Amino acid sequence: MSDAILNSEHCLVFHQGINDHAVILLPGLCGSELEMGVIPRLLKQSGFSYAIPRIKGYSAHTGITSYKNWIDDVEQFVIDLMQTHSSISLVGLSMGATLSLAVAARNAKIQSLSVLSPVLIFDGWSVPWYQPLLKAIYLLGFRNWHHKETAPFGVKNLEMRKRIKKAVESNSVSELGAAHLPARHLIESLKLIEETKKELPSVNTDILIIHAIDDETASPKNPDLILDSVSSETRRTIWLGNSYHIITVDNEREIVANETVNFIMQSIKKQEILRESNLNTSSLIIRNRNES
Repeated sequence: MSDAILNSEHCLVFHQGINDHAVILLPGLCGSELEMGVIPRLLKQSGFSYAIPRIKGYSAHTGITSYKNWIDDVEQFVIDLMQTHSSISLVGLSMGATLSLAVAARNAKIQSLSVLSPVLIFDGWSVPWYQPLLKAIYLLGFRNWHHKETAPFGVKNLEMRKRIKKAVESNSVSELGAAHLPARHLIESLKLIEETKKELPSVNTDILIIHAIDDETASPKNPDLILDSVSSETRRTIWLGNSYHIITVDNEREIVANETVNFIMQSIKKQEILRESNLNTSSLIIRNRNES
C-alpha cells in the first residue's frame, strides 16, 4: 500500500484485507468510524480492505473547504487505492451517501455503491420549519452560528439515544458524529446536494439504497429521486421499519451491515461472471458475402 494513502493527512482509518477489493467508507458530515457501526468489522471478516479518507473540510477538525474539494479528495483516494486493488466500492452514510453519489458520477470504474440514508432533500419529520431559510440567512451575512443536534439524534433505539445524548452534552465523540455543525459546513453540504442531483444520470455503477421509512431527516422521497435518476442497471432498495436516520447504529444495524457487505460480494461475483463469459466467448467476425 502506498505510503501516501496511509499518511494521516489522507487517511483516518485503514485496514489491509486479504483479497484485492477495497471499500471506502464515508461517514456523515464531520462524522467518525463509530457512525459506520459494525460494517468495518464485517468487511474485515470478509477479507476486504477498507478505509476512511481524511477529507479536508468534510472530516471532523479539518477546517472548512468547498464541497468541490470534498469530491476531488475522495475521487483521488479512489484512484490511489486502484493502484493496489483490482476493484473499489463506496459505502456512504447520510451526507457521506450524497458525497459517494457525486464521486460515482465522475468515476465509472467504481464497482458498487451502497448509499445509506441518502440526503438530497431535507424533508424529514424532525427538520425545523426554518431549514429552507438557512441559505438565505447565510447569504445575508449572518454566518456566525452553528446547528446543534437534538433528540432523537437520528436513532429510534432508546438506549442508544441516551448514550448519544450523554456524549453530546459532554461534547465527546459518539455514533451521532458531530454534535455541532458550523454554518459554512451546512451551506457547503447544500451545494453538494444541488451538484449531486444534477449528476445523478451519470451514475451507472451497481447501487444499493437502504433507507428508513421513518427517517426524521430525509423522507422516502430521497431514495425515489435517486432511483428515478441514476443509470445503473443493477439497483436494490431496502426499506427499514424500525429505525431513524443513522441506520448503521439503530435497531436494524445488523441488517444494514449484512446487506451492505452481501451486496458488495454479489457485485464482485457478477463482475467475475461477466469477465469469464467474455473470455470464453469467441470473437464473432462478420464479413460481406461478396468477400472471398
